[in-house]
Amino acid sequence: MEQTGASPADAPLTVFVIAGEPSGDLLGARLMEAIKRQAGRTVKFAGIGGPRMEAQGMTSLFPMADLTVMGFVEVLPRAVGILRRMSRTVRAIKDQKPDVLVTIDAPGFCFRVLRKLRNSPVRKIHYVAPSVWAWRPGRAKKIAGLLDHLMVLLPFEPPYM
Repeated sequence: MEQTGASPADAPLTVFVIAGEPSGDLLGARLMEAIKRQAGRTVKFAGIGGPRMEAQGMTSLFPMADLTVMGFVEVLPRAVGILRRMSRTVRAIKDQKPDVLVTIDAPGFCFRVLRKLRNSPVRKIHYVAPSVWAWRPGRAKKIAGLLDHLMVLLPFEPPYM
């Protein structure tokens, strides 16, 4: 019997990337470039990012600026909109069923998305570990329960994770 369709090795690698701030957009773009270079197959990106990630081939689900808020005073009037964006993001991930989800920094948004996807089979990676070594060390255990992998920037961070 003749097989039809692409073999798993020929199928594109699908990566959903979430960056919620300009520094995450820069890190995300560099990561996307590295993934494309090393994947050995076509890579399709989806997610939320800024102009740098879009330049690497991702169409953002919505403007990254919708998530770029800091402090209680700034978040409060935008809370409903942010919750809608969160629901839309979770729905997109469930619908698209990517091979991997990479969240970058922006823990307020990203960890809430990850909690909603706790039972999802998608592999979950967070890039830029929160500074648990500097504050709330018990948080590392909670974060570990949400992720398959954590990528750190600073060489002294792994013992704290």
